[in-house]
Amino acid sequence: VRRRHRVEILYTDSNEKQTARLIRPLHLEFWGQVWTLTAWCELRTAFRAFRLDRIRQLELTESPFEEEPGKTYEDFLEQLRTS
Repeated sequence: VRRRHRVEILYTDSNEKQTARLIRPLHLEFWGQVWTLTAWCELRTAFRAFRLDRIRQLELTESPFEEEPGKTYEDFLEQLRTS
């Protein structure tokens, strides 16, 4: 999150389907028993929350990202407030 570099992950959803994702990690949260990573997902072109225990592979890239309108953690929070 602090390095502001894109991350490649192999993620398994609740239906056991695996997808490769390129994400911009924005924020980590702990929900009692589960850690989640809020990120901008390049594949879905939307915010997503990924459970850390469902990330099967993770590779840090050397590809930094700049803040872009509509893709920041503040934008994610605003989206939550207005939905």
